Amino acid sequence: MNTVESRQVLKLYPNVIPVKGYNRSLLVDLQKAKSHLVPNDLVDCLELDRTLVKEYETFILENELGLLIDEEIGACLTPLPTDYYPGSAINNAILELDENSSWSIPSVLNQLDELGAQFLEVRFLDFYSVVKNLRILQVYSNETTIESIQILVPFHKDLKAFLDSALKERFFRLSTILIYNASEGFELDVNFYKLVFTRQEAVSHDHCGNISMAQFRQNTQAYVRNMNYNSCLAHKISVDRNGWIGNCPSINSAFGHVDDTSCAEVVLENEFQKKWKWTKDKISICSVCEFRTICSDCRAFTMDNRENGKPSKCGYNPFISLWKGDENYLSEEDCGIRIENGNMIIPEEKVNEINTRIWG
Repeated sequence: MNTVESRQVLKLYPNVIPVKGYNRSLLVDLQKAKSHLVPNDLVDCLELDRTLVKEYETFILENELGLLIDEEIGACLTPLPTDYYPGSAINNAILELDENSSWSIPSVLNQLDELGAQFLEVRFLDFYSVVKNLRILQVYSNETTIESIQILVPFHKDLKAFLDSALKERFFRLSTILIYNASEGFELDVNFYKLVFTRQEAVSHDHCGNISMAQFRQNTQAYVRNMNYNSCLAHKISVDRNGWIGNCPSINSAFGHVDDTSCAEVVLENEFQKKWKWTKDKISICSVCEFRTICSDCRAFTMDNRENGKPSKCGYNPFISLWKGDENYLSEEDCGIRIENGNMIIPEEKVNEINTRIWG
């Protein structure tokens, strides 16, 4: 009897996601929380089931990104599911407070509880607001769905003494205290929470939206969420220092005041949820970036203030694979990239010439 040998093919593990960019690709290992930059033709070969050159095959096997398997078995492998089902209407919230804030914190915390919020960030804009409201926050968050609270407070000469006194009674939901405008930056684990000192001068609206590799999240939950929703605004709600409800304190659009509008009412509005579906694939320039599935986003500060514009505080140019500050860096505009009627125009000949000049 004649037997036909099954052909061996190279398959990536389901937890290894290829993300093709304009200039190069990324293999994201969600299990190991690690990424590998690779040439685009490696991903092309994998997607088209073409035979890889030995160098590529060796790279994938040595980094445990895939395996050689019988073609018939390989055809039965299923990709990682990317369906995402939010557990609640609101997942995280931002509250902003200063010495003049007069809206009811207990009322807002109760509303967040009804919406199922799990993560809360509270931005204290001055020391007086910390003294006035920390205890209220501690008491009224205990019986809510909120699992983790990060508070941002300004450095003050009396801050340590105040915190030592205020936190004698355990603050169960507290995860992090970030002290900004400090003389130096460092971190400490203090009993049941983390204490972070940073030289950042303020937590005003202008300090939001910075994009950097340090913020990349390489895990399955973040990846699946980013494939379906905007990584920053989806299932988020905020109340600014004056009590106005919005998507984010940095976005100049309000949907009502907490004194006469409930957060639940706001969440149901189509206009409030509009930005939730702005995934990176729908954002110009980001849509051709190899980092798009693990990157954070910002819809408050965008290039040319366009709704689908790249975050203006992102310094990475995916057309030449360089970050602002790198040698030979050029902006997208310098490379001839332009947006016309919402469409991205790429002068490929010019971009190729620039890449040849930079990379040889």
